Amino acid sequence: MMVALLHRKTTKEECRLNAYVVSADRRLLEAMRGSGHFDTVVSVSKEMAGVLISEAEERSRIPSASDNGQLTFDPGMHTKLNTLEADGLPVFDRNAARVWLVSDTQLDIYEAMALGSGEPHSRIVYMLSNGLDPQALKTRQSLCAAHGLSYTLPYHTAEQVADIAAGVGASRDKPLSKVITGIAALPQLGLTSSLLRTGITLSRMSGIRVGILGLNGWNPGDSGIRYTGKYLDELWGSLQGRQLQAHELKGKMHQLAPGAHYLAGSRDLKKLYYYNIEGTSWLIDKAKECFDLLLIDAGSYPDHALAAQSILASDLLLVQMHQHPQAKLQWGRLCDHILQPVFRWEERQSLLLFNQMHRSPEMETEKQLSRQLGLPYVGSLPFVQGFSRAEAEESLLERQWPDYDKELAKACRALLHFYDIPLLPSASASSMEGKAHELEVSSKSSSWLRWMKPVKGA
Repeated sequence: MMVALLHRKTTKEECRLNAYVVSADRRLLEAMRGSGHFDTVVSVSKEMAGVLISEAEERSRIPSASDNGQLTFDPGMHTKLNTLEADGLPVFDRNAARVWLVSDTQLDIYEAMALGSGEPHSRIVYMLSNGLDPQALKTRQSLCAAHGLSYTLPYHTAEQVADIAAGVGASRDKPLSKVITGIAALPQLGLTSSLLRTGITLSRMSGIRVGILGLNGWNPGDSGIRYTGKYLDELWGSLQGRQLQAHELKGKMHQLAPGAHYLAGSRDLKKLYYYNIEGTSWLIDKAKECFDLLLIDAGSYPDHALAAQSILASDLLLVQMHQHPQAKLQWGRLCDHILQPVFRWEERQSLLLFNQMHRSPEMETEKQLSRQLGLPYVGSLPFVQGFSRAEAEESLLERQWPDYDKELAKACRALLHFYDIPLLPSASASSMEGKAHELEVSSKSSSWLRWMKPVKGA
C-alpha cells in the first residue's frame, strides 16, 4: 500500500489546501500538482482508503475520549506516513483545509459515503464515470446530495477536475468562457448552416472576431460552402499532443467573412470515439484565445468527447428545434438519457432557436413549442424554398433571404445582449425599423428578454 506525495512549497501566509486522491489516473495527480491550487496532493490507494473506512466505522461503534472525529491510521501505518514529511509539513496536516477526490471506479457510492462520515471536516468530491445507465447515474447524484458529498460529472479533463476540486475547497468563481454551443434535436435540422450565418451576422453587427468550430463528430459540416480550410481530423495529432498554438489555428480555418472563421469537423466517422476530452479541450481553449466569441456546432448526439467538452465549455446552449413531432420526442430522450444525468442540463442557460418553420394552421407555433419544452426561444428561422439549391451550388452564405435574415438578426441581437456587446452604429441604424415592434414583443410575459441574463465584463 503505497502513498505518493506531490507537493509544492508554500509560505505560512498562503491558504493551505490538502488534496487526497483515490484514483488510478496519474494524469489527475499531475494536473492537480500543476494547478497551483493545492499545498499537497496525496495519492491514496484503494486498500488504504478501505483501512480508513474500517477505522471510521470501528470508532463510530466504540467512541473514544481522544477521538476528534477525523480519520486516523493504525500506529504502524502512521509511522510509515510520517516518513513522507516534507519541509516540516505532515502528510495529513490537521491545520489545512482538506478535499478528497474519490473515483467511482475505486470506491462505490456507499464506501464514499462512509469516507465522508469519517471525515466530517473534509469535503468529499465523488468522480462519476460514464459507464452507468442514466437512472443509476441520477441515483448516485441524489445519494451524494443527500449525504453532503460533492461530485464531478463525466467527460471532464484532469485539469477541469482539479479546478472543480479547488473550487469546492476554496470557493473559486468560474470565469466566463464566451462560448455558445449549438445542439440540434435531430440531424439535418440546419444547425451548421444557421451557426455559420449566425457567426457572420454577429461579426458584422458588432465588429467582434467570431470563431465557429465544427465538433459534430458525424458530419464535417462543409456542404453548401466552398470550404478551403483544414479539417478536424487533419489537426488531431497536434491537438492530442497539445502542440497546436492559438496563433496557428486561425490560419488553418476557413474565412467566412472579414471577422468570422470556421474550422470544419471530422471527415472520418471511425475516429469519433478516438477523439478524447483533452485534445478537444485544448482546441476550444486555443480558439478562445483567437476570438472574442466562439460558436460550436455540437450536432445532435452529445454522448462523445467532442460534443461533451463543447457543452461543458459553454456559457449558453442554443437548442435547435422544429415542428415535426419526432423532434420533440427525440429531444425528450436526449434530456432523459444524456443531457440531464451527464451534464445537469436543467442548471444551464439554454435558449431555443427554431429552424425550417412552416406557417400553417396545422402546425404548432414557436410559442406553443416553447411552452411545451419549457425553454424560451430567441428566434424562428422560416423554411426557405431555395435552400437546397443554394446548398447544391455551394452558395449558402452568399444568398440573401429577407425573412430568414431578419429573424437571424433578431437572434444575434439577443446573443450580443447576453454578453453586453454593443452594436456597431451601422447595425443600430439598420435595426431601427423593427425597434418599435421588438419593444412591444419584449413587454409581453412570454418575451425572451425576461429570460436573458446579461453578462457584465464580457
